[in-house]
Amino acid sequence: MKLVTIVPVVMVLLCLMAAASDQNEAATRRFSFSPKRPSTPRWNLSATPCACPRTYKPLCASNGQTYNNHCAFKCAKQLNATLSVKAQARCDEPDVRDILV
Repeated sequence: MKLVTIVPVVMVLLCLMAAASDQNEAATRRFSFSPKRPSTPRWNLSATPCACPRTYKPLCASNGQTYNNHCAFKCAKQLNATLSVKAQARCDEPDVRDILV
């Protein structure tokens, strides 16, 4: 007879514990901190650097900056369409054509 009374009491206690656990989980989800993502990106994804080889064949550009190779120059040209190649050398080196003339 004791078993008949204990089983329903244990079942009721288990149901109450499960319900309390569900409520705690819902409360945790409701009040947990989750930062919201901005609706617009903070940075321009097209400005990310290109994957260029490490070969060094310097190019002097019209903006006076030396680029390590043609790939790096093309990457910069994506951001500045008016950019052009001034010389196939570093910008601080004299152009061979200027020396020969």
